[in-house]
Amino acid sequence: MPRGAKPKLYYNPEMSTHTHPWAHVEKRTRASDVYEHLDRAGLLGSVQVLPGHSASDEELRTVHTQRHIDEVGRMTAAARADPTNRELCEPDGPGGVYYSGHADAAARLACGCVIDAAVGVLQDSKNATATRASPGDKARRRAPPAFAIVRPPGHHAGADPTDGHHAEGFCFYNSVAVAAGVVLASGDAKKVAILDWDVRHGERWYPETGAACETGGGGGQGRNLNVPWTSDGLADSDYLAAFRLVLCPSMGHKVLAQFSPDLLLLSAGFDAADGDAQGKMKVTAAGFAQMTQLLLSAVDCPGQLARVACECEGAPP
Repeated sequence: MPRGAKPKLYYNPEMSTHTHPWAHVEKRTRASDVYEHLDRAGLLGSVQVLPGHSASDEELRTVHTQRHIDEVGRMTAAARADPTNRELCEPDGPGGVYYSGHADAAARLACGCVIDAAVGVLQDSKNATATRASPGDKARRRAPPAFAIVRPPGHHAGADPTDGHHAEGFCFYNSVAVAAGVVLASGDAKKVAILDWDVRHGERWYPETGAACETGGGGGQGRNLNVPWTSDGLADSDYLAAFRLVLCPSMGHKVLAQFSPDLLLLSAGFDAADGDAQGKMKVTAAGFAQMTQLLLSAVDCPGQLARVACECEGAPP
């Protein structure tokens, strides 16, 4: 890869077609607000903007059952036929999810953007390895991270509606999990680490669980690490302490360095941001930036390549 290659940013405005007429935090502009802020700040010239693709059933089936996929399609069709159905289309409906006539299409686009970010950063990493001048030429060896600005979010979506419909928490398809499934199935990666720093982080931790003793089940036993908080109002110093003690390679347990993933997927929800009424935390923009830098440092150890794809799960209202 040429020195100074631009990071890839995945965003598709068609994701905003999934909407509703009520005032609610999960609004159609959650992704576009982030993109437009980057534009106003003059930052889009520093990245390569790509639209992503619509995730296929085959890609979705790396995580979700066909029954789940069909159910999302069926409910989307029902919302398209009757958009005034408040039980189906209102944001505070069953499971904390709402449908619209564009729900399935928007969720597939969101998922496809994250897949493309994961695949792209791995390919960039291979290119960086192939073109480096020497093993010590670190600047040429480092592949830039990728970023996906998407909605609807995905990290609360389960695999199958066996226990009731598993589209919940505004989520239909688990974008980060599907991206991991795709690169693992293709052989592009053998090990993938997923970090979710949202206050209400991923499915099976949401909304009541997340204890330190919950370390996964089945083939994932021992592969989950929760960092539970016991109070509201935590700020930058609290989050950074957790990162330094648990994740940072220079201190503590060195979790990421020990696992040595081929790819790190960051599921970046921002309900811990100062001022978010639902998250009730006080993390600043500078705090999120420092956490991101710590992650980049954690996967940029000697002999490793930085392969990081970040998904924005939504911004504060």
